[in-house]
Amino acid sequence: MPLIVELIGSFFASSGDALERARNAKSTQVVLAEPTGLNIFVHRQAETQASLECIVFSFLTVEACINYLFFREHHGGSSNSLAAWLKQKWRRGGLSVYDRFVLLVDQYATARLSDLQTLCALFSEFISLRNLIVHAYPSEYRALVEEESGSEYSYVHDVEPLSSSGKFPVSGLSREIGRICLDDASRSFEVMLLMFSFLDEQFVADFKLPWEAQNTAETEAWRPRRILESLVPRHYPNAVVLKSPREQ
Repeated sequence: MPLIVELIGSFFASSGDALERARNAKSTQVVLAEPTGLNIFVHRQAETQASLECIVFSFLTVEACINYLFFREHHGGSSNSLAAWLKQKWRRGGLSVYDRFVLLVDQYATARLSDLQTLCALFSEFISLRNLIVHAYPSEYRALVEEESGSEYSYVHDVEPLSSSGKFPVSGLSREIGRICLDDASRSFEVMLLMFSFLDEQFVADFKLPWEAQNTAETEAWRPRRILESLVPRHYPNAVVLKSPREQ
């Protein structure tokens, strides 16, 4: 009997742990008189670090899930029209994770990509944020910096980015590495669970993920959809959810 090893559960657990640490760091954070929204200050370091971890591990969870399902479908001998060279390109990392998702759905799922516009837009923007982090390039800002005489501290006012800024239009995720925070971690975690729930149900994968139920100290195995529905807050409650093949 073949043994299949995948890291989906480990990535997910790391993402959830990082999100909880980001929340705890935010709740104990010192509130300054002149907030700038930038995460360059010492008092925001713990929140920023945990948020970055949550975003990256959330992405790894989705990518591992997509790769696992492709492996399962291909290994199981499902009929498809993918050429041999394309399958090799997938395994060798020659396809982007978004392209892999599109191919997986197009070749093996019952859902139509035309019905997944919101989910695809959320995933695409999530990928862009992940790329901002893993291919990090310094962000430059125009600001008024006021040094405090006889002190090691400086005051920063009137911060304006010199390049593209703001948030992505669909997901609300930050376009600036200088402003990544708990909100981005929370949104990334939900996008990951939206993707996970869709894939789990479309491919009848019956994934079980480690999750600590609210008001308990025990970790249980929950389906992705149940975890998604338990999240507080929810950022995308109206994202399109298709029925699984079992319900159609």
